[in-house]
Amino acid sequence: MILASLGAEVIKIERPGSGDDARAMAPVGDGFSAYFLAINRGKKSVALDISKPAGVALALRMAARCDVFIENFRGGKAEAMGLGEAAVRGARGDVIYASLSAFGPRGPDFDKPGYDALVQARTGIQSVTGEAGTPGARAGVSILDMGSGMWIALGIVAALFERARTGRGRRVDASLYQTGVMWMAYHLIARQMTGRDAEPQGTRHSAFAPYGDFATADSRILIGISNDRLFERLALAMNFRVDEGFRSNADRVRNRAALDALLGAIFLNKTTREWLEIFDGAGVPASAVQTAGEVLKDAQLRALGQMSQAAAGIAAPKLPLEFSDFECAAGAAPGLGEHTREVLLECGLDTGEIDRLLGLGIVA
Repeated sequence: MILASLGAEVIKIERPGSGDDARAMAPVGDGFSAYFLAINRGKKSVALDISKPAGVALALRMAARCDVFIENFRGGKAEAMGLGEAAVRGARGDVIYASLSAFGPRGPDFDKPGYDALVQARTGIQSVTGEAGTPGARAGVSILDMGSGMWIALGIVAALFERARTGRGRRVDASLYQTGVMWMAYHLIARQMTGRDAEPQGTRHSAFAPYGDFATADSRILIGISNDRLFERLALAMNFRVDEGFRSNADRVRNRAALDALLGAIFLNKTTREWLEIFDGAGVPASAVQTAGEVLKDAQLRALGQMSQAAAGIAAPKLPLEFSDFECAAGAAPGLGEHTREVLLECGLDTGEIDRLLGLGIVA
């Protein structure tokens, strides 16, 4: 979806009949699921049975006219199916072969299945997410699925740039596991320095205080105070005296419970909107804790034009990039097999061949 948003023609191969599993993930309305819409806009869909030799041959025929081939199977499965790097490079020698897996291209677990939540647990993300005193929680968005997609797209763009210079294609690998380790960088480094594992802190931050969300008279507000200057502004804006135990950030981290109790009592005296007006004037970073419904009504979202039509009556976020003369609007998500005939004709098959393959169930 990232590459499609950047202007690439992206052909998605799906199994005939049911298609991508994401098509059936709840909630589903008007033929599309929310999950499928979120990540499949701008692609073309070809329904092709790559469990059969004739389907594999067609996939390689398509690969021969493509710059990039991306597979997302368990380690070793693409090779077993006849769609490994050597096979695809045989169809086009300078192809960029990209593999996105759960655990990476080697190691004892390279061929294991893995899903976002499972790998969040494996890489430690769950152990530092959630409220203090709990066993941890899965992040509320699929950060490893989407983050890994971001890394593979970046790698593909870099490989294409290199190919333009040298004429050589490359293999690019990314995985949920490696992405999770990367997201945990601060905690993994801190563990080596302190000998202590981080624990869930809710919205608090182990390095700064005050940092996190507080109840107000009507909802919740989050503040992020990352240095002493900002804390001085906060104290003036909230009209409280800075005790000796709160002078430096190190003091405030050490005395976090007392500071949070002090601020918590003051926050209850005004509404979130009133506090935001005060903090905006004082230069204190703060935000309301918004729901999805509130985000959709956010004036900043509208000003950026960050949503685009994805299906009838449904808008989806655009790529978080802007160019001076190009819009990253992914467009609509495809129906299953919507582009099968179009793509096969472009690959040189005639109408009779396509009809025969339809009759055999190789394509749909």
